[in-house]
Amino acid sequence: MARLQDVIASVLRDVLSAQHQANLLTESLADQYREAGVMHQLNLPAVTIGDLELSFRFAIEDTCELFEEKSEDEIKALDVIVDAEQLAELPESAIHNITLKVSTRNGVKISET
Repeated sequence: MARLQDVIASVLRDVLSAQHQANLLTESLADQYREAGVMHQLNLPAVTIGDLELSFRFAIEDTCELFEEKSEDEIKALDVIVDAEQLAELPESAIHNITLKVSTRNGVKISET
């Protein structure tokens, strides 16, 4: 099982890594264009990851734990099911949805349904 905070952190880390890789490629192309003497003739491709909205479907591994008083750290540490095949076997009432709105201006906002 995975921890929900680890799943979300992994996705956000991958988004940042994708932006970084795009920046490195643009830098490499700029060097190549400069060396070829065509820098002023060509536009550099630029990729910018803007606002994202990511929705996650998950189920809590042990639903009995939901009824106990829990601190925020304990909630973050709950084991969750995120595998699509496993989720398909569960009743819809056991599945939770969380939407993260990631903005370069406003940070991360979470809404749960």
